[in-house]
Amino acid sequence: MKKRNRIVVAVLAIAAMAIPPLASAGAGPGQVVKVKTTLTISTSGYKGFVKSANSNCKAERKIVLKQKGVGVISRATSEANGRWEADLVALNENIKIPAKVFAVVKPSTQATAGPIYRCLQATSKTVEIKGG
Repeated sequence: MKKRNRIVVAVLAIAAMAIPPLASAGAGPGQVVKVKTTLTISTSGYKGFVKSANSNCKAERKIVLKQKGVGVISRATSEANGRWEADLVALNENIKIPAKVFAVVKPSTQATAGPIYRCLQATSKTVEIKGG
C-alpha cells in the first residue's frame, strides 16, 4: 500500500471512531419511543397548548376538559402548533359555576417508517372559575 493510501485509511479510521454507532444514536425501525407531553390550560379554563419535544405529538391530539365533581364538560382537538380550545357550546351547557376545571390529553401513537412514537398522556393544572 502506498504511503498516501495508508494516511487516508488512518484518517478514515479515526473519523469512524468519533462517530457513535447508529443503534445508540436513536431508535431503529419498529422500536417504540415514549415521548413526554405537557398540557397547559389558561386561567380562563377553556383553552391551552399541548407541548412536546416531538412536533408530531402536538397536532391532532384529543383533549377532554373536565370539571371536578361533574366529569367531562367539553372536548377539543389540538392544532398543528399544539393550540386547543374547548367547544364553548358544550362547555356552557355542562359547566356548573363555580368550577374547578382541568384538561387531559389522551395518548396517541405516531407510526413512521422508522421508530414508533408513543405520545404520552398528560393532565393540566386545575384552574378555578368563579361565578360573578
